[in-house]
Amino acid sequence: MIYRSVVFFIFCISGLILSQTYNWPCEPFNQQHWINGTFCECRSGSSGDIDHFHDGIDIHLSEGNPVYSVIDEVITSIGTSSQYGINSWVRAGRYAYVHVIPNNSLSVGDSVEAYVTVLGWTNSWNHIHFKDGYPGSERNAIRSTGGISPLIDDDNPHLDWVRFYQNNSNVYFSNNRVFGQIDIVCKAADRTDDGPIGDNNGIYKIGYEILNQSGESVFGPRFPFEFDFIPSTNNYIENVYFNGSNTGTYIYIITNNVYGDYFLNVSNWDPGFYIARIMVYDQYFNADTTDINFEVVEPDFIPPTPPQLLSIQAEDNGFLLKWAANSEDDLAGYRLYFSYDLDQWYNNHTESILTADMTEYLAGSFSNSTGFFKMTAVDDAPFPNESDFSDIYVFRKNQDNQGLLFIDAYNISTPSIETFISNAGVIADELETGMNTVHHSIFTDSVSQILDGTIPYIFSGNEDLVWTNSLVDYFLDTAFSILGSKSISSFKSTSIGVQFLDSLGISFDGNIQLPNQLFGVGEPFADFNVNEIINESLFDSLNIFALTPNNENVYPIIQDQDGHILAVASASTPFIISSIPLELFNDDLRRDYFFRITHFITGISVEIDDEIDIVPDEFNVRFYPNPFNNKGIININGIQGKYSIRLYNIMGQLIWEYSNFIKNEMNYQLQIPANIMNNISSGVYFIHVISPNNKMVSQKVLYLK
Repeated sequence: MIYRSVVFFIFCISGLILSQTYNWPCEPFNQQHWINGTFCECRSGSSGDIDHFHDGIDIHLSEGNPVYSVIDEVITSIGTSSQYGINSWVRAGRYAYVHVIPNNSLSVGDSVEAYVTVLGWTNSWNHIHFKDGYPGSERNAIRSTGGISPLIDDDNPHLDWVRFYQNNSNVYFSNNRVFGQIDIVCKAADRTDDGPIGDNNGIYKIGYEILNQSGESVFGPRFPFEFDFIPSTNNYIENVYFNGSNTGTYIYIITNNVYGDYFLNVSNWDPGFYIARIMVYDQYFNADTTDINFEVVEPDFIPPTPPQLLSIQAEDNGFLLKWAANSEDDLAGYRLYFSYDLDQWYNNHTESILTADMTEYLAGSFSNSTGFFKMTAVDDAPFPNESDFSDIYVFRKNQDNQGLLFIDAYNISTPSIETFISNAGVIADELETGMNTVHHSIFTDSVSQILDGTIPYIFSGNEDLVWTNSLVDYFLDTAFSILGSKSISSFKSTSIGVQFLDSLGISFDGNIQLPNQLFGVGEPFADFNVNEIINESLFDSLNIFALTPNNENVYPIIQDQDGHILAVASASTPFIISSIPLELFNDDLRRDYFFRITHFITGISVEIDDEIDIVPDEFNVRFYPNPFNNKGIININGIQGKYSIRLYNIMGQLIWEYSNFIKNEMNYQLQIPANIMNNISSGVYFIHVISPNNKMVSQKVLYLK
């Protein structure tokens, strides 16, 4: 009986404390003031953006205004400005007043009178951080019964967005298609008053319920967060707030609770559509409710097949890219990557632009630099699966005189062609000529239009291929009387007198031959050991030409010691056909061979250093990440010399400048200083980078605190 009496007494005392009402700690006492921050909001601190719970409420009060006690009490502690700086305080009983410069006439043990005794004055933070409760047991000073008064709040809290994430991760389900263990994450805020910060306060109560398409409840309702009392430790804060939260941004993991990491497990749910109903409340039962449709599906981790690029060719001031359509039922679209140096790749076009029904893309403009392009295909799985890359195609816009046309006869399964493609790009830059790339399969009866005004380079690779008759006829009519190859089986019936080699049993005794000087009649060949320059495991699948040129301007440029020709070139009707994939040569031989061929068919001398960097004619700038928060990197790719960087806000005001710094490398990275980012507000900004020749590149960036 005594135990029950004690419990009843404690319950009554707690109820009296919770129901106790008091006026505002600043004048006028009986009129409402702005609330700049609410109880248990996320607060940044020494451990990062998600550091601790806000253990009070913030009452707006300009610097230098007096602060009063809300109760007749005794001063129990004082934290002076010299000790605690901006966080100085005065505590009277269970109430604390922080960001207050203490009254020097007060000492611990002094009695104070409510709304009469001045405890101190607000400092430069322009608000009172008011705490109701002793350290570690604070309670919400805004409550429907008791607490600070008068406070009228007729405004609803609001939900900004809802997403579904894989449990305890930063990976979210695209298109709200989910499976397994999921977290429901939402960004929300409360509108307390009409003050400048009153519409962006933390939520008092938040929860969710799951409904089927008939509107019947299948889970919940569940309310994991209802902030009447401070949690027992700040270690729980990461159970409440999701990455991206900070002081002023509140993103809640509503499938957790304060004390642990939980999730919604849909593993055994029937596949189909459901509704997640998200509900938020303030202390006065103002509410906002949002219904989000989502679909429970089976896991999918199988990517689409790589797309097949068909062509990239000049179109006005830009280029037209074409590819073959993928056939997957769940295809979402494609992603296009480009590079100036085959090292750093950019992806500005994703499946939101290159949708599943597209097979070509027109770029309205492109610089005069050589660009390297490749694509992937992406499905619409909950976590989108991305295919392997396509072949790499090369493009250069400048079309003075004759351009180069690369006819791609490689298949994806062949070895990487990146080194060869890099060499090809260097040659296009050195010759200052345009460069297009097409796949051998696109040739039709209009093949002459495709080849018109170009020097075609054909590389057949080491896969079995069937070339189109129109392409075969073009070269037979212009170059050969006898031609054959295992990979070009259509040659067998295309032209009278074609000699087809139907066997790969030709004996290579360890040597193939390359001309040791400029190509021409009667010039000697130099021997190279095949085991030193060709991957022996791929050797048996090489395509073999056997041909006799039909005019004196067509020359063999690679042949074996028995006279079987593996590549030919012509200068009168310019072209190159090679049956050996050039990536099988080592770097030195490949470069020498390719540059000498180019000299032969163009008549232009090409001298390339072994260490060559491809520098854009027009420099480019990349800023990442975008949007950015605590770190922003500016990457400049361009010529050496003095550069200047300027950061402007949306009003055109200069925020930061870094002038006349010398960039010695082709690629240069610079980070925006932390003190600059700490003193700017969230919003849109513009970065201007000015090159040594006074060209400027501008990029819009978004800063999120």
